[in-house]
Amino acid sequence: MGVFRVMLRAAVAVTTLPASAIELPPPDRLAAETGMSTQTVEVVEPHMSRPGHELRVAYRGFEMSGLLDRLFGDRWKATGTEVVFFARDGYRSSTDSRRFVPGSAWLAFGRADSKPFTVDNPGQHETGVSLGPYYLVWDNLRDSAARAQGAYGWPYQVVRIDLATPADYAAARPQDSDPVAVEGFEQVRKYCLTCHQVAGIGGGKFPGDLRQIAGPLSDRALKTWITEPQKMHAGTTMPPLNALLPEAERDRAADAIIRYLRMMPVRDGTTP
Repeated sequence: MGVFRVMLRAAVAVTTLPASAIELPPPDRLAAETGMSTQTVEVVEPHMSRPGHELRVAYRGFEMSGLLDRLFGDRWKATGTEVVFFARDGYRSSTDSRRFVPGSAWLAFGRADSKPFTVDNPGQHETGVSLGPYYLVWDNLRDSAARAQGAYGWPYQVVRIDLATPADYAAARPQDSDPVAVEGFEQVRKYCLTCHQVAGIGGGKFPGDLRQIAGPLSDRALKTWITEPQKMHAGTTMPPLNALLPEAERDRAADAIIRYLRMMPVRDGTTP
């Protein structure tokens, strides 16, 4: 019951949080209040591994499917539901809840070898980044889907977990049935709403509505921002669109994102 009291206090104290939001307590309290024991999982650390050079790290944490059961009951298993992780700086990472059913994810709070709970993230020009209080890790030694996604879906500095349903994205969905715009929305939801917002939906790391940010840019400049942000602003922490994708797929995804943003202008009554 303690965890659910944490949830209630968070919802009352911060009125902008959804009622389902869970502000995570420290690991010892989370273990006590959920009755869960911690486990060790060894993974290929995707932020610091490169082709031909894999760095394996063992982390301590809570197995996610069991933790979600204790935090949300069966609600997280509903069709179309996403599990959303919010970082201290406003970064937002969402994952289809079905990915957690096989039991291949852990909410880590430290390294098993007691070394500093930090990581280098060269993709965002960051070194010695603190991972705490929590870091979502995947058993990518056994889960091929987790291996293929690289560092996507590995949020760190996690302080809060929420659930999102299809209805939560209604204001950001294209009203047109244009298939390219629909694909663009899915790409934006996957890659852009981590830091940006559209119609008030998304992360809080970068202020402003993405449609307004993109508005003054030409299609060419916007595509460069999406695929090669370093060319637009050296040293930016914005990562390029999934570098693991073949170039043709990246181009298609970037073009779809642009189509979506151009078809979703900010209108009166829309909260940017």
